[in-house]
Amino acid sequence: MARHAILGFFFAGFISLLLAGRCALAEDTATSGGGSTAAGGECVILVHGLWRSGFAMRPLARPLVELGYRVEAPSYPSTNADITEAARDYLKPAVDACRPAGKAVHLVSHSMGGIVVRAYLQEERLPVGSRVVMLSPPNQGSEIIRYFGDQDWFLSAAGPAASSLSQSARGIIPTLKPFPEPVGIVAAYRDWSLWPDAWLPTPNDGMVSVDSMRLEGMDDFVLVRAGHASMRYRDEVQAQIVNFLQYGRFKKEQTARWVEELPALPALSIARPPQGAAPYVD
Repeated sequence: MARHAILGFFFAGFISLLLAGRCALAEDTATSGGGSTAAGGECVILVHGLWRSGFAMRPLARPLVELGYRVEAPSYPSTNADITEAARDYLKPAVDACRPAGKAVHLVSHSMGGIVVRAYLQEERLPVGSRVVMLSPPNQGSEIIRYFGDQDWFLSAAGPAASSLSQSARGIIPTLKPFPEPVGIVAAYRDWSLWPDAWLPTPNDGMVSVDSMRLEGMDDFVLVRAGHASMRYRDEVQAQIVNFLQYGRFKKEQTARWVEELPALPALSIARPPQGAAPYVD
């Protein structure tokens, strides 16, 4: 009986997320910088996550466009393509379209989109000056998928890409190597969790644990109190993205706070912001 209650609890959360994700429209978003020319025509490619499309990244596009960035948000079939296919067939053409401008090409991802970015960077390099920002990426795999990823109903609902987000022999995570491009990670977290700790350790954002978001060799990491999906709408998240693209670091007081709030993860090498880093600019 208890087991059925737990499964019912999981299905309620899962269906809620699925219904929210289906609200995304299957179309690309492509906009050009119009206001400030602070970005100098650099390109930013927004990479969405599971059950989403490029349309879902519009909240992140607006402030970038206002600063003069060229913004592209390609859609990929997140429940049909695997991670490698998404990187090769959808992200690569978007990056290639930005290259002729001779400017930096930045990548900003949400959730599973971060793994698509890592898969792309296994074989490809970005232009000099390019940076990568990941929002709540399951870099160490998804704890939830460890429990449900091999079940037929999950594969049918989430597809091959999501089902591969694990550290298992069949997962893509162990195959991904470090890349040289500077990367900053914005980690959403909440003070409460819907899930049993055995399924999704705290702190988490409702879908990914903060521990799983971290990446070996990352250049910066910042915590933002928000949910997994709602973080895209937060002004603080949008400002942190801009700060990293411009300066290669997040707002310094936020960067310092996560060190005190989170347990150490000795297996990862965490880079600290350089001394004398430029302050955050509103």
